[in-house]
Amino acid sequence: GGVEAFFVISAFFLVKKYWGTDTLSVKKQFIHRITRLYPPYVVVLIVAALYALLTKAIPFDLITHLLAGQNFQWMITGYSSSMQPMTAHTWTLSIEVWTGLVWLLLLRHLNQKQFKYSMYGMLLIGIIYRTLTIIFGCDVYVVSLCPIAHFDAFACGSLLAIKSRSEKLNRKIGMMCIPGLAGIAVIVYVIAVNSGISLWQGYLLLSSSKNYLNNWFTGNIYLFISLLIAGLVALLYLHDSERTQESGMITRLFVIMGDNSYVLYLFHWPILMVMMRIIKPWYFNFPLTFIASIIATYIFDKIYIRIQKKLHGGIKRDSTV
Repeated sequence: GGVEAFFVISAFFLVKKYWGTDTLSVKKQFIHRITRLYPPYVVVLIVAALYALLTKAIPFDLITHLLAGQNFQWMITGYSSSMQPMTAHTWTLSIEVWTGLVWLLLLRHLNQKQFKYSMYGMLLIGIIYRTLTIIFGCDVYVVSLCPIAHFDAFACGSLLAIKSRSEKLNRKIGMMCIPGLAGIAVIVYVIAVNSGISLWQGYLLLSSSKNYLNNWFTGNIYLFISLLIAGLVALLYLHDSERTQESGMITRLFVIMGDNSYVLYLFHWPILMVMMRIIKPWYFNFPLTFIASIIATYIFDKIYIRIQKKLHGGIKRDSTV
């Protein structure tokens, strides 16, 4: 859910900024995305490569990771890698880089009407891809790791932004939450009935994609998550646009979280893997992982800003998505 939310929000704000204008430079935007995502990502890859060497494995797929092509490799190898489990969470970067590039090209080179219909096309393609791969019995990783499977989030965020630019948003748009939430509830019900368990147990099975990417209907949960997130984004955007007073502490905390969330996301998983090998009880390693992740993010942030200042003579903090 968090991954889909990131793609919905990213698409929403970029389309609001660039739709119908000639100011978007795909090259500059792509370079900006790489320079924003890759520095902490490379740190994680170095740690993962060292971990592989310590466990007497050769990090043969380091180049694949550097090219953000691990998803395509894992679709063939069944999610296996000599750098696992340190890089298991980096599958999102492949989607952000390559699906994001295709989406940027559509936004830049299509006119408003064409881009709008291309987003409906992305929705349809995502649904068809998941449905067919599940029906034909493809491995769960072929379903989930392919960037096409996550087209829904980019499309929903884009269509929401288009509506907000073409006409004033109203709270009715928040009704998108209802089909999204209803779809997720029905999926939980289907999983529970098919497994002969309670609804709560069915909900808990959502923790593993293997439990829902085995049925053509439940496999389309990404669509319902995207609809739910799009509705929530619309309501939050409306609430924010109606505020006239200065930003409060909660808003500032959200900005801080937004600035650091990606680095936290990248750093927390390798730290958790190390903690779990050292400390077994979860009630110790989870809070320690949380604290260590924040410290690591803070240190990285300070070092990165200092390097940027030396290279460019100063840096302006980018707090956009």
